[in-house]
Amino acid sequence: MPEDENIVDYSSIFQEKEIDDNKTKEVGEKLSGLLRVITEDARQLSEYLSAESNIVSQICGYLSKIMTELDLSVTLPQKAIPELDKAKEMILNNQCHLIVVQKDGKVESKSLEKYPPETILMVVWALIPKLREEVSLFMKRVSVRLSFLEMVNEELKNIQRPFENHEEKPIGDFQEDKVKKVLIPQQ
Repeated sequence: MPEDENIVDYSSIFQEKEIDDNKTKEVGEKLSGLLRVITEDARQLSEYLSAESNIVSQICGYLSKIMTELDLSVTLPQKAIPELDKAKEMILNNQCHLIVVQKDGKVESKSLEKYPPETILMVVWALIPKLREEVSLFMKRVSVRLSFLEMVNEELKNIQRPFENHEEKPIGDFQEDKVKKVLIPQQ
C-alpha cells in the first residue's frame, strides 16, 4: 500500500460515525511500523553525523599540517564553492583558514573546519590539483637534497678512511700484555 493511502486510512477513522476496531488496529500497526522505521533511520543518521564530524575534523587537521609544512596558500577558482558566488576571491591559507574577499571589499576569515561538510568537500576538490603540483615540487627538492647529502656522505667516508688505518686497535689480551711489558718492569 502506498504511504498516501495510509494517511487516507488514518484520517477516515475519525470521519466515520462509528470507530471500526479492526481498522483502528490496522492503521495503528501501520503507524507504529512507520515510526519504528523513522526511529531506526534517525539512529543511523545520528551515527552518520557523528562519523562525518570526526572525518571532517581529521581531514581539516591533515590539510592544516600539509598546508603549514608546504607553506602553501591557494587561491580557489570562483566557481569552486557555489554558495560563496558573491565572493571576489577565495584563498585557503597555510593555516587552513578560508579567506573570503567579498565584492564590496569585506573580508571574512575562518577555519575551514567551521564550514559545512559540503563546502569542505568543494574546497578540497578545488585544492587537489594545486596540492598535487606542490607535493611533486617538494618531492623534487627533497630528492635533490638527498642526492647531495649522499654524495657528501660518500666523499666524507672516503676522506676519513686513511685515518682509520693509522689507529692502533687492541686485539684482545695480546695488546694488553704488550703494554704491561713496556710499562711494568719484569723481575
